[in-house]
Amino acid sequence: MPPRRQLSSWKEIASHLGVTERTAQKWEHERGLPVHRLPGEKGRVFAWEDELDHWRASVLDKPSWWVSLRFWRNLGAAAVLALAAALLAASWYTWRRTRLGPPARFFLDVRTLIVTDDKGREIWRATFDEPFVQGVTPEQMTAMRLASFADLNGDGRAEFLFVYRPLSEVTRGHTLFCFSDQGRTLWQYRTRRKVSTPKESFSPPCLGNVVLALPPARDGTRSVLYVSHHLSYFPTQVVVLSPRGEVRGEYWHSGHLLFAEAARLDGRERPDLLLAGISNSYKTSTLIALDPDNLQCASDESEHPDYQLDPPGRNCELARILFPRTCISRRFDPYSQPSGLHVFPDHIQFGTSERFGRADCNTMYLFDLGLSLQSAEVIDAFLSHHRELEAAGLLDHPFSESEARALSRIRVLRHWKQAAAGQGRATASH
Repeated sequence: MPPRRQLSSWKEIASHLGVTERTAQKWEHERGLPVHRLPGEKGRVFAWEDELDHWRASVLDKPSWWVSLRFWRNLGAAAVLALAAALLAASWYTWRRTRLGPPARFFLDVRTLIVTDDKGREIWRATFDEPFVQGVTPEQMTAMRLASFADLNGDGRAEFLFVYRPLSEVTRGHTLFCFSDQGRTLWQYRTRRKVSTPKESFSPPCLGNVVLALPPARDGTRSVLYVSHHLSYFPTQVVVLSPRGEVRGEYWHSGHLLFAEAARLDGRERPDLLLAGISNSYKTSTLIALDPDNLQCASDESEHPDYQLDPPGRNCELARILFPRTCISRRFDPYSQPSGLHVFPDHIQFGTSERFGRADCNTMYLFDLGLSLQSAEVIDAFLSHHRELEAAGLLDHPFSESEARALSRIRVLRHWKQAAAGQGRATASH
């Protein structure tokens, strides 16, 4: 192999390539001409002839842009920017597709509560120490008002109110849990108070009937209504809890309260509570209105003192209405019970069930927002059932006009408008 020949200056390098020195120097910067330098700040240049020949064969025959170092630097920078943009777009798209929505649904798995967004994507789960009572679905719990999502703190995030019904509910009772939107237990409440009548006492456990987030206050927070009844007997507690689970007031009723709604009643500044249930003392259905900011009493049972519960106070009810019983109810059941309570913008609908076990044997009542009765009538299925009982010899008469009129004979034990009028008369007499 012949020895390599070294070119020791820009003049020799340029002469070998057949160009000017300026062109050779330009090619070093723009096309990667293989030029070397000796060590030192101003080291002289040199090049090897064979490297220059190889470079000329591989570079000068290609377009200038192909061998331009600036071109490839710019192309690389552009490629990096394009790749970063693509990755950012892909990440944004993936985030949009996988981002979890707010809590919206829940599922029960043996003893684990699973909360998801509206697309069924799990957000959090909580496992309890005992399995849930069997045979109750999330849909049923929602319909029964035993679970609901609501923003209690006014921060735009939904808490979850959940009545825990353990398998041993008959000995343990129910517990109301409040979870954050991320599944942290914020607080829990269980009815623990022992109450008494003149003849007997009633100790927990208690079972939940209704949990309801009340309309927002001026600061955007929402109190919680929780209704629970004694496991075996008639006492029912109505408690209003703060967004932090603190007791703001309680009312005790001698009978079960099965339905609850918030309603803005005539002449009242803020929404009040409507509760529908059974009065054990009067053996019939009842409708009660309460001020959620003034709950420190028990139902007044002065006509039936054996049913009088002992919490202090007897006058915190805004209204208390009793409903007449039909011949079917009097013939077959110990009392009538409510079948539903619905609040509309301009009226209130209340129903009573006239025979236990028959969902279609009802009386329907219509009230205005001042709880003045507008109408009362039995539904067609009631009349059909009445005729069946006549044909079977279990009733001795057809349903009459006088019985239909008797449905309107409700008994108003207490009413805030009457109380205000009585106060006004008392003040005027003084």
